[in-house]
Amino acid sequence: MPRKITRQKRRTERFLQWGLVAVLTVLSVYLVSRLAAPYLVSSSLVRSALERAVAEWTGHTVHIKGAPEISFFPEPRITLNAVRISKPTAEGEKVLAEIERLSASFGLLDAVRGSPEFREFRLGHPRVFVERDQQARLDWASEGRLSSAVKSVRPREDGHQTLDADADAEVGSVTVEEGSIAIHDQASRRTFVVDGILADVSWPRLSSALTAYVTLRTGGREARLDLSTPQPLLLFGGREASIGLDWTSPILTASFDGRASLAGDDLVSGAMKASSRDVKSLAALSGVHLPGIETAQTASVSAELVRTGRDLRFDQLELTVDDAHATGILELSPPESGRRRLSGTLAFDRFDITRLLDAFSQKDDSGEAPPRQLDFDLSLSAGQARLAPFTIENIAASLLATPDKIRFDIADGTFASGRLQARLDGAGPSFAGGGTLQLSLADADLSDLAERLTLKGPLPDGRGSLELALKADRPIWTADPSGIDGTIRLAASAGTLRGVDTAALRRLAGEKPFFHLSEGIGADLPFDTLVFAAHLSAGSATIDEARIKGPSDDLQLSGIIPYASQGLALSATLSPPATAGDAAAPPLRFFIGGSWPDPVMSPAP
Repeated sequence: MPRKITRQKRRTERFLQWGLVAVLTVLSVYLVSRLAAPYLVSSSLVRSALERAVAEWTGHTVHIKGAPEISFFPEPRITLNAVRISKPTAEGEKVLAEIERLSASFGLLDAVRGSPEFREFRLGHPRVFVERDQQARLDWASEGRLSSAVKSVRPREDGHQTLDADADAEVGSVTVEEGSIAIHDQASRRTFVVDGILADVSWPRLSSALTAYVTLRTGGREARLDLSTPQPLLLFGGREASIGLDWTSPILTASFDGRASLAGDDLVSGAMKASSRDVKSLAALSGVHLPGIETAQTASVSAELVRTGRDLRFDQLELTVDDAHATGILELSPPESGRRRLSGTLAFDRFDITRLLDAFSQKDDSGEAPPRQLDFDLSLSAGQARLAPFTIENIAASLLATPDKIRFDIADGTFASGRLQARLDGAGPSFAGGGTLQLSLADADLSDLAERLTLKGPLPDGRGSLELALKADRPIWTADPSGIDGTIRLAASAGTLRGVDTAALRRLAGEKPFFHLSEGIGADLPFDTLVFAAHLSAGSATIDEARIKGPSDDLQLSGIIPYASQGLALSATLSPPATAGDAAAPPLRFFIGGSWPDPVMSPAP
């Protein structure tokens, strides 16, 4: 037994000895190679090889001003200073990128053989300049290796990409330190600048998947972008590609998992979510002009995107703007005359009509309507809709907005226990050409209507209908009363006129040359029918017809109501009904002046 243990011990000792010799040998070779590397590797050869590699990859001219720096510990790496990438144009040389420091690692043996292969690229303070034309093409397109790979790549059924062996190449990792990108978009004539870029890109080969983790600054705010795609060449080529995105910044958090194309800035299909805690700043940063975006504070949206023909449909849509929440389906149609069209259905729990209409009447500092980038054709519904200071229940409405007109229709709604229908038309963008309103309220509770309108004085009590036709040279809801023209008609049956005691009026008319209406308050005036019609202009209502017919008295009015100043200038006739006998009271004529709601009554001779 002791002999067996001794043999095992000797074997272990010999194994450790040989292992130590191997480690020392490898370490010695490594150290010798690093010490001898400066004498074995030509720095000019490596410099020229990296310069050719960059030119081959980009397909553009490469200029290097600074002297190269080569280090061999802990791995061979070359650093080029003051690198410029450019291309010739009709106007001369156009600079596409400037890189303060470009470094890459390379294989020592390959360098000794005179054909170094580079990997693990690091770009220090790169500045990239991109021009995007009207067709969404980038001026970085070239005949380089990357461009050739983009042209020859093919999608695979498993969601990846395939590339011929002669077009494939090793990429490795790319690290960007304090980079910037300036993109000039010819269509919008705007330049988007993204700076402070710190990125780690992992892309083993052209044919493999790509992942990138990027932090950057845009609009002076820090942001984080995580991107992954198994089809990077398809994506760079403007074709449909699978992609996963996560964006995090102080004003916007968003994610997308699906298929997208860079050619038209279009998402093709997939699940998307986005939320913003500062909508106004987001709009200013992105340059997007949408109605209401200037007044909104927070917003969030989630949907399943589906491409149907040329339209992009938002299924299972969940939309929240401030405290208004909606669900529905929307479709975004391709541009017609340079504008996209958003159509569909949204069901809100509640929304503010005034705020919605205000959103379409916004003007910039110069007094002009800001250019809208979308046309709208929406169907809207809500359990409650606020039209300050009123609330409409169970509303069904539609909104149509084009460069030439805006139309808001209330097809159905409940107001003052009656059925409400209305149409608001605006001429030109932002109601620049004025607006018209047609409104019909049927079978409404007139006392409830008066309470909602906060009206005081002798008002009808019962059920009736109201019709309005108004127009103004500005949005109706913002116009001064003196700037509204139109007509009004109120009709009712089987009710009472509160605060009008005809017996008291006759008594006071026999006692006084004038008196206030409040002096004769007593019983109300019952009626079988009530009609009031007038046309409005310059802050006054001129009565076309005003008649109350009741079982005991008929009342007829004529004259003008300067409602802008709450004044009255009326003549009235109080007479018995046509069916009354000879013993009925004689007609009483009087003038009504003063101010509402307690006018002065003056009997006529």
